[in-house]
Amino acid sequence: MRVRGALHIHSTLSHDGTMTISQLADWYRARRYQFIAMGEHSQDLSEERIECLNQLSAENSDGEFRIFPGIEFSCREGIHIFAPGVTSLIRETDPVAVAREVRAQGGFSILAHPQRLKWSCPREVLRAVDAVEFWNVGYDGKFLPPRNAPQEFRKMKEINPQLLAVAGHDLHFSDGFYDVAIEMEIPELSLQSVLRILRGGSYQIRSRFFFTDSRARLSWSKATFLRLACWQLDTVRRTRSYLLREST
Repeated sequence: MRVRGALHIHSTLSHDGTMTISQLADWYRARRYQFIAMGEHSQDLSEERIECLNQLSAENSDGEFRIFPGIEFSCREGIHIFAPGVTSLIRETDPVAVAREVRAQGGFSILAHPQRLKWSCPREVLRAVDAVEFWNVGYDGKFLPPRNAPQEFRKMKEINPQLLAVAGHDLHFSDGFYDVAIEMEIPELSLQSVLRILRGGSYQIRSRFFFTDSRARLSWSKATFLRLACWQLDTVRRTRSYLLREST
């Protein structure tokens, strides 16, 4: 089956989340997603709150839509490791040790919002993680990834040729949403199937104006920016026309 998923979602179990897990389920179902992967802040979690995360995720899942628990680990040097599929706290703050433990627990380790680090990350961390947020909507903005993302990602792949690219919503509130999805073919809608596809890199990143694969081998062109500019101008025109009609 072909599914669309969103990675790196925060609920009210994180200190800066504004939507409950139930609200998030309704929100993403309405936007034709089949799964979301939570990334609650590690500093906000206890064993009891993790149990709550697991329970609420299960209660708001069914055969057509799944919520996968996960944790965003705050490490030293301002590095964050997002780990979908991991529901055990890791007490380490060394990002390399965290990435290795995530793998030992069967998770998928993602270097979160590299733009926040100015794409500067220790080589040993890049060798330890599975993927990098090529596009983080929360930090990079909507519509398109940063224009320097392909170049910076290529530099990181020179250090770790196996590194994969993902898009993360980093969603904290509804206004921060943008419809970019991780798309994949899976035999069943389960965490094991999604993690297997993520590790293998057999997925695509797709939005209205952008498409690439897991290794960022396909990027946007001048035509993409032209389509985006035309769409924005048309939106401004239609908004202006609506306001003029309302004022008369």
